[in-house]
Amino acid sequence: MNWAESIDLYCERTDASLWSEPLNAISNLGFLLIAVLLWKRASGKGRDLQSLAGLVFAVGLGSLVFHTVATRWAALLDIAFIALFVLIFHQRFQVRVLGTGDGKAWAGTAAFVALAALFVAATRGLPPLPLNGSEIYLPPFALLLWCARAARRTQPASARWLTRAAGLFVISLVCRTSDTLLCGIWPVGTHVGWHLVNAGVLYCCMCALLAVSAPPSVPATYHAPRV
Repeated sequence: MNWAESIDLYCERTDASLWSEPLNAISNLGFLLIAVLLWKRASGKGRDLQSLAGLVFAVGLGSLVFHTVATRWAALLDIAFIALFVLIFHQRFQVRVLGTGDGKAWAGTAAFVALAALFVAATRGLPPLPLNGSEIYLPPFALLLWCARAARRTQPASARWLTRAAGLFVISLVCRTSDTLLCGIWPVGTHVGWHLVNAGVLYCCMCALLAVSAPPSVPATYHAPRV
């Protein structure tokens, strides 16, 4: 595979030039602004939360690189930062919201990875869904619904934030899915909505962690991942 090969996945891109997706590129400022706000809100509340805010910033940078460079390696970078956020968030959700031990929370995250891999394997042989590649985000959406339900009994404030995140995620998936379907009547596409609404999704997810007033089970020895 040629990792430097240019790829064209969205309506707005009309050639391989660096600035062929101006709206898709600029809309990533939503992630960067949200990340700065979350970093300030997480100050003094745990290095893990600030690390997650840093990952939100990395998601925005990764997407910005992809929508300017538009190569296979840039697409992989984009997906990698999103996946890293999902996994770290899931682990910290289990610890901070559910009170799970650190090791058990990593095991739960590994279980999610295994289930997501099984989903991908099970659907690989089926006819492709008309989702413009958005099917890879169905496991994270299912995880978000699970988190909202799991938090409902002991952390209702967190559950409400996660329910909002799930609702916004539906809207963002619609924007991502409909982009290529509407090229004929809306040449700039709807992918910009995926970025802007998803910035709101990540904000709500982080607020779910910040809504926990006293997380006694957060291990003092936790080492935040480097971004």
